[in-house]
Amino acid sequence: MPGPRKGHKRKHEGSASSDSGRSSGSNNSSTGTTSPYFSRAKAKVSKASKKNDARLPASFFDKPCEDLAKSLLGQRLVHVLSSGERLSGTIVETEAYLGSKDSASHSYEGRRSDRVKAMYMTPGTCYVYLIYGMYDCLNISSKGDGQAVLIRALEPKEGIPTMRKFRDKRRKNPTKELKTKDLCNGPGKLTEALQITKAEINQISLATSPALWAERGEGQIKEGDIIACPRIGVDYATPEWVKKPLRFYVRGDVCISKKDKEAEKAAEKAAGNS
Repeated sequence: MPGPRKGHKRKHEGSASSDSGRSSGSNNSSTGTTSPYFSRAKAKVSKASKKNDARLPASFFDKPCEDLAKSLLGQRLVHVLSSGERLSGTIVETEAYLGSKDSASHSYEGRRSDRVKAMYMTPGTCYVYLIYGMYDCLNISSKGDGQAVLIRALEPKEGIPTMRKFRDKRRKNPTKELKTKDLCNGPGKLTEALQITKAEINQISLATSPALWAERGEGQIKEGDIIACPRIGVDYATPEWVKKPLRFYVRGDVCISKKDKEAEKAAEKAAGNS
């Protein structure tokens, strides 16, 4: 994942021996205790999470990392605040991190630590880490040891005024209103807008959490509308992995973090030759 690291540690979680050996996510920590957040919010979010036919099941996340990164495009990420308000956005940009072989991954060479434990848990488990000591980044574990998908950008859908309020807290000039397209166009921006934090969300399962989950989007994104290009902020990795096209975004969506013009031209050329 993008961001500073100590020594030569990578961004995504480590690798494990097998998927069958993975543990399921917990509400907060490896101790299995329930966080104060879930205790406070339980009554208000329970109604929002019950009988939700649109919620993506655990089986949705149990697929190879690259496939999950593309499949998540067009799906809706939902966070219910302790007040009961829904904040949501359509996922429009992701990055795949492929475990022990991926020198840009936190789990490169099979590295394990408490920090990256979530990447070894059941597919659909949230791995949240901090960059620059202040910005949370949300990742979702996939099939494959130590592999996970970084959620890079959302198209805001519900709770936009509240998102804007949360984003304004760190802004130097909050008197100038943020455009909707700029609320969630980056991994740190979207977690700030939706109030997704490591303390509250790390190691929970999107399949079972009463506060954070993913829902089916309005329509499947066609393969031809997905741009594949190199990831952002992984210059510390080996040249081979710096160049791999493991960032995916929805072509033409204004809410992505950054366009890759070369990749878009290549995609247009390929479409013209098909």
